[in-house]
Parts: sequence; structure tokens; C-alpha cells
Amino acid sequence: MEFLPVKELRGEEILLCLEKTCEARPEKQWVPAYYFSICLPDGTKIGYCDLRVGHNDRLYIGGNISYGIDEAHRGHHYASEACKLLLDLARKHHMGYVIITCDPDNRASRRTCELAGGKYLETAAVPEWHNMYEEGMRRVRVYRFELEDGQEGKAGVSDSETVRQQYGTASRLNTRISIHSKYSTNKQGFGNWIVSHYRLREGMSVLELGCGTGEMWLGKGRIISGCSRFVLSDFSEGMLDKAKETLRGQKGIEYRIIDIQDIPFADREFDAVIANMMLYHVPDLNKGLREVRRVMKEDGSFYCATYGENGMMKYICGLFEDRNIREPANDAFTLQNGESKLKTVFSDAERFLYEDSLEITDVGDMVDYIYSLNGMTELRKLPESEIRGVLQKNMRGGVLRVPKEYGMFIAGGFTGTGPL
Repeated sequence: MEFLPVKELRGEEILLCLEKTCEARPEKQWVPAYYFSICLPDGTKIGYCDLRVGHNDRLYIGGNISYGIDEAHRGHHYASEACKLLLDLARKHHMGYVIITCDPDNRASRRTCELAGGKYLETAAVPEWHNMYEEGMRRVRVYRFELEDGQEGKAGVSDSETVRQQYGTASRLNTRISIHSKYSTNKQGFGNWIVSHYRLREGMSVLELGCGTGEMWLGKGRIISGCSRFVLSDFSEGMLDKAKETLRGQKGIEYRIIDIQDIPFADREFDAVIANMMLYHVPDLNKGLREVRRVMKEDGSFYCATYGENGMMKYICGLFEDRNIREPANDAFTLQNGESKLKTVFSDAERFLYEDSLEITDVGDMVDYIYSLNGMTELRKLPESEIRGVLQKNMRGGVLRVPKEYGMFIAGGFTGTGPL
């Protein structure tokens, strides 16, 4: 991320003077941050504030914005004005939303969040691993600030900025991956199963779109080194950085930031194109598929994994039906409709199903999974204790059994319609 050339932010009664910026430290879940002094127009310093640009599990508890006003200058709403100035800066970084948290007993901070336009979400427990726990904090009030009018209702999983937020760092994706690796009944592993269907021969050129953390390619050095060209790409720069870290030391990999709707390669350049668990995010899916077809050789193959319409999300929402939780399903590209969508561009598309389910023994992991999603906004408005209680109620013999519906398509051949 590039910091904006900001020296000060000026409000009606205060100005924020930049003290420093700090780069991200992913190993500590630290995101890039601005640090300001809060000053009166004459330059008198009366407090501090900072903005942390990004979203992860640590920031849900610690917040994107923190602030403090010297005691002699309290009572003038300077803190809420400072927050509003930082919210404007966050908009310029396309954050989508900001989280601010405070001590539940701090009435002044609660009022600051309300005056600045925050929406109260819940009073959340501070995890033991969080630095705030070590400082004695046990619970925080969580406020969310929407940075675009009506964004929550308009932005969906096929919205580009929503995708950037959800996959901007690896933290949330790792949460979703870990629950599968920990509780899946099929021990082969979905990633290994997918790779087992790749028909990759020595000398082939391969392009993966939406590579995520790159974890699928760990231990697959022979496949990578056998390719004449092997490109891993992602829409998110942060995710691509994580893939580089995951596969550090593996030779023969090119890394590129790529939008599937505008692939920067020549026609007929790749023997195989891969796009797993990402086609349902593409705003113009048909355009993306045409781009895939364009860069594929005539006898090439397109591999794309996805989920079905009767898996985890449907099951989870069903547990909360009596609370009127109705989350919109993302059916942009599923196991049920994927074949018909692929056949608008490819002449052949074959579906393969992966048999699996989850047997969860610690519902806290499922709670973390739910909070890692940008979707399910209505469910995440419920108090964490209520979500946890419903999940525990549905455990049988100490196990919550959750159905999964995953699989993949292998497509090839051209329909002969439309431009390449």
C-alpha cells in the first residue's frame, strides 16, 4: 500500500498533524498506519489519533482508529471530529468500512463513536492472544462505520471492492482454510483432490487466477519445475504477497497481479488455466470466461473449483431461521449452474464432486469462520454469545456436523461464438 501525501487534515475546530507512518508487518497482523497529533488551529497539541488501513481479526477487537484527548480539552467533541477526518482518509484508501472499539464502561468514548456515525455491532470478548487482553481489557464495544452510502446493501460478493476487502490480506482466508483442514472428514484434502484432476504434462504452460495463499502448491515442486511456464496470479496484492511467502524458495514461479476480466497475456498462450473458488466473485463472469478462452491454446483445459448451493452457508443460515436470518445466496457460479455458464464459452464442461463434511468439536472455530466472511451480515449482527449458543444447541455427542458441497469443472473446446 502507498501512503497518501498527507501532512495535515483540517477540520472546523481542529487539525490533525501527521507525526509518522508505519509500514505493515504481516507476521504480527499489523497493517499500514498513520499517526497524527490532534491540534487546535493555533497549533496547540491536545491529543493524538491514528488510522490503521486494513481489516483482520486483531483489528476487529482493537479497531482501525484510536484516539485520546488531553483531560483539559475534553468535552468539546474534538475526538468525534478527529474520527470523522480519519474516516475521510479511510475512504481515500477504499476501505469500505471502519471499526472503532471502546471500553464498555467508557461513556465518553461510546458517545464519540455515536457522534461520529458508528453503528453498534456487539460487545465482544477480547481473546487471550490479543495484546489488549494482556493490558487488562476483557470486553470491547464494537462500532462499524460504513464509508459509502448504502454500501452494505449494494455491495455483494461479485463487487470488486468487496473482494479486495475480503481477500486483501490472508488472515480471513486462513481462517476459512483452517476450519476445513481441522475438521473435514475427507482426509485427502480438497486442494490435493483438485490437483489430482489436473492433466499437466511436462513442458506445459500454466496460469492460475486467484491463487490465494498458494498453499495448494506446497510440496508440488515437481509439477512446477516440469512446466515451461508457471504463473500464479491474484486480484489482491496482499494475497499475492502471502503466496510468495508461502512458496518462498520454490523456483520457476512467476507472480502477477491480474484481473480475470483483463488478462495481460497474448492469445493462445497457456495449455492450462486454473481459477478455483473465485469465479463467483467476478463482476462480469462471461467477460472473464472469454478472457480465459482467449489465452488458452485450442487443446487447452480450464480447471475451476467451486461450491454447491446446498452446503455450509445454507446449513448455517438454517440454524437461525427462527431469528429471520435470510442471507442472500451467491449463485453466480455453483456446481448446479456452472456447466451451463461454462458452455456459453467452452464446448465441453465436465463436473466432478468432492465428498466431504465437517465434524466440529469446538464451536468457537465456527464462530471465527462466520466472522471471517464479508457476507452473512445479518447473522453477524447477532451477539457472539447468541451465535455460539445456537451452534452448541445443535451439537450431537459433542460434535456439530456441517454438510459441505464442493467440486470442480474441467472445461475445454471452443463454442466458436463471440470474439476471442
